[in-house]
Amino acid sequence: MVATPRLDEVIEYLQAQGWTPQTRWRNGRVWSHGEFDVLVPDGEVVDFTARMRALVRCVADSEQRSTEIVVRDIVSGGVDIVGYRAGDATTEVSVEAGTAALTALRSLLVICADQVAGSEIRIATMREHAVSELLNSTALLPRRDVFGFDLVLAGPGSRLSRRAAVRLLDVAATMREATDGLGFGMGAEMWSDTVEMFSALGSAERDPMRFELSFHWSRQVPRPGVIIEFSSAEIARLPRLLDVGTIASSPLPTESLPGAEQPAVIEGVVVGVDNDGEPKATVRGVLFVDATSTGRQRRVTVLLRTPEEYVKALVAHRSRSRVRATGIFDGRRDLQISENGFTVIDGDGS
Repeated sequence: MVATPRLDEVIEYLQAQGWTPQTRWRNGRVWSHGEFDVLVPDGEVVDFTARMRALVRCVADSEQRSTEIVVRDIVSGGVDIVGYRAGDATTEVSVEAGTAALTALRSLLVICADQVAGSEIRIATMREHAVSELLNSTALLPRRDVFGFDLVLAGPGSRLSRRAAVRLLDVAATMREATDGLGFGMGAEMWSDTVEMFSALGSAERDPMRFELSFHWSRQVPRPGVIIEFSSAEIARLPRLLDVGTIASSPLPTESLPGAEQPAVIEGVVVGVDNDGEPKATVRGVLFVDATSTGRQRRVTVLLRTPEEYVKALVAHRSRSRVRATGIFDGRRDLQISENGFTVIDGDGS
């Protein structure tokens, strides 16, 4: 628990969430919401901290959220929270699958934030800084009942965090509908990176498991909460969405690739960008290693050299421009580009 809420914060929160005061009992007043009752003390009584802990546990049970999230929500004045839950209490999630899910959700948040920031911030470096600040101010809290975590977005008043969360909600709803219609009504920008990220959230390539994304909004800017659920059957269908377009549904197996440290080039579209530690872009296209094609399209992580190349990758990702990356391939997934080895070949890249 991050802090003990003040009495005024608790009362404000209960009122905002629809709790109503009832009868008095033991130097306090009972508040009710449906089948749940909590005791709110009159003031700083001797056992104030213990009563607040009991109150928070009850409120968390009623909202089916963690006590840490509820306390943070109470003391912050309201925050936007994107939650991820996978499987059920008996589901075992491997380290690989869990890491892939967290990485996918982070990438989705980055893409959505960059998209909405692009409509207001025209200078690429300033837009990159705004998205980076959003990530730095977003807290990650793990779940205890099932595998999952909550992303507590930047504090109240952050326009970018709210718009990014709403964009992510729209994307999740579209993806959910697409699993029924196998891509009907789904834009081309969601044929590759978005499908693969949602596949990672449900371990589609390994052992498909149900998951849900929940959206809980700050009471300072209220809107109805939403849960988007994906069944294991829908998760299993996600890779098939990639076959609706012209993009292959999965990368080539590692063992079929040429040896490590070979000169290589890949032409394709940028389906993901990342600036965590070092700038990189994920490019999907046909990889040529030592002038020999490796076959159908696959994803390659292109390790960029300069901030200017990262900006090029961001712009290309947003505009769906084709790029060419030339350098040394490690034989598995990474391509370290050579000097001046990253160019936009479709569009101006500016």
